Amino acid sequence: MSMTVQQRPDTAYVHGVFEQLMYVITSTEQASASNFKFRYIADVYVGGVMVSRVKVFPNTAGAGVFRVDKLLVPHFSTTNAYQDTTAGTVVQTNTIFNTGGVGGATTKVFSSSNGESVRQIEMRFKQEYASSATANPVIDTVNKIDGEYINLFMSAGLTRLNTWDAGIKSYTSDNLWTTVHNMDSFRDLFLSDRQTANTQGFTSNLVSSISPILVEVEYKQPYVLGFFNDNTAPFGSTLKSIYVALYNSSNVLLDSRNFIPGTDGGVENTAVSADKDKLQFFGCGPGNFDTQTVDTTFRDFFVNEQVAYYEVCGVTGTTTTPSATGDLVSTVYRFNINTCKSIYQDDDYTKMYVAWQNSLGCWDFQTFRLRHDYADTISRKSFDQVAGNWNTADAAQDFEYRGTQGGTRIARVDATQELTATTDLLQDADVAVLETLMLSPQVFLISAADGLGVTPITVTDTGYVKKRRVNERQPFLYQIKFKYAKQRPTTKGGTFRGLS
Repeated sequence: MSMTVQQRPDTAYVHGVFEQLMYVITSTEQASASNFKFRYIADVYVGGVMVSRVKVFPNTAGAGVFRVDKLLVPHFSTTNAYQDTTAGTVVQTNTIFNTGGVGGATTKVFSSSNGESVRQIEMRFKQEYASSATANPVIDTVNKIDGEYINLFMSAGLTRLNTWDAGIKSYTSDNLWTTVHNMDSFRDLFLSDRQTANTQGFTSNLVSSISPILVEVEYKQPYVLGFFNDNTAPFGSTLKSIYVALYNSSNVLLDSRNFIPGTDGGVENTAVSADKDKLQFFGCGPGNFDTQTVDTTFRDFFVNEQVAYYEVCGVTGTTTTPSATGDLVSTVYRFNINTCKSIYQDDDYTKMYVAWQNSLGCWDFQTFRLRHDYADTISRKSFDQVAGNWNTADAAQDFEYRGTQGGTRIARVDATQELTATTDLLQDADVAVLETLMLSPQVFLISAADGLGVTPITVTDTGYVKKRRVNERQPFLYQIKFKYAKQRPTTKGGTFRGLS
């Protein structure tokens, strides 16, 4: 007598928690005519604690079918709070975007997972049945299945080249899509929705056969790249360090360095034990590098604004200088530092720098350099008051009409500030990234002052048109509407009471 798992998510791969994750269970007890009121049971364990139990009746074939992703989603989250400190309010004032020392949270360049973005979940399956049609069912504690583990992260699993419909159909057959993030090959990617090599003709200075992914940044701006950093299956990361090379506008190498997880913050991939360390972040924006103290000589090139661009890639060793694809465990990212000013850029507005939770549960960033408009959406709650000095009439003063008192009064004013931002000129690859901004559940406006101010906002646009070169000439401009997540503070008039 036994239970058997006939179908499960492929344990050889990492899965997105928003994928369709199916288990099909059969049991020899179910087929017995002497067992009544039979039901299959699925228990969900997070961190060794049971958090959910579901019971289903057998289908017409006698199997129990469980779609478990709906049970798992509530136990995953992404926060921008810095996780590598327990110093009270420091967690609130120093966000993950500030990895690198901004605000004093850390002087390192790596940090662990920001929240509950990666988890190993255990599924356990049982069965219950009764000995007769009138008896109560009892859980079978002998014939059961324990130890069904799934490694999951905060993704919907729709970042594929085929259409969304085809992607949904292939949920149970295409498990390979996450392997491009394993960090064990020169084609692998950090956990960013910027995944397309540049079309502007840039080639890597480090490995000339690679066309790097292009990222536009400015001085003082923070930027973080998330990456899997567990060397055990199903992750299999072989990343030992992240190599960064700095160049001036004449393509002369200014400085370079291997930043090492475990030494420069975070955890080395062979020392990972907790779920939070399986996903780590590398602070690689100018605002991160100019505040870290791992290498002050390296830092000063950013402080003195001598860097025109720099290349970032994962490599196989702690001292590796990449010169061939065999040295790499990721593709190359080229960060161009934009110091130009558009003739269309308003002098009296600071540029908008936006961070958002991307489709992989990490963070992407975009600067809106051109004009942006502010508007207030205002609503008022009013009431009618007696038109006269009703509040001060007494034995010494008769009631009389006065034009400054009474009539329609405002009890409360609610105001929400909205803004319309205009992007810089974008290429095809940037257009695809903006789509994930439109779909993001978490968006933040980051202050220009080293990212110290982080303000929650929401996207209010309800439609998005993906522009393509085949339809119109590139580069492209986009306007996106945002709303501050918190209302603008307002006052109220009140009623004079004559109290001393």
